[in-house]
Amino acid sequence: MVAAIADQPSSRLLKHIIRCYLRLSDNPRACDALRSCLPDMLRDATFSTCLREDQTTRRWLQQLLHNVGVSRVPTLQAGAGFDHMLVS
Repeated sequence: MVAAIADQPSSRLLKHIIRCYLRLSDNPRACDALRSCLPDMLRDATFSTCLREDQTTRRWLQQLLHNVGVSRVPTLQAGAGFDHMLVS
């Protein structure tokens, strides 16, 4: 599903997918599994355009990446987050 929305972006669907992954990451066993199977497209700037206007989903994605232990997640501060990934 993540690969499909990379080809045909849908902000609404992306929001639901990120939220589902975030909820899964609350479970320790699921979080361990996500470390190896979380789609790379959620780890890089693939969806930066979709996330540009949606601060809540950007925060959810940042929290998800933090939960699964992605090392390059910036700290959540006012005005911070994935803004460095957004293409102007």
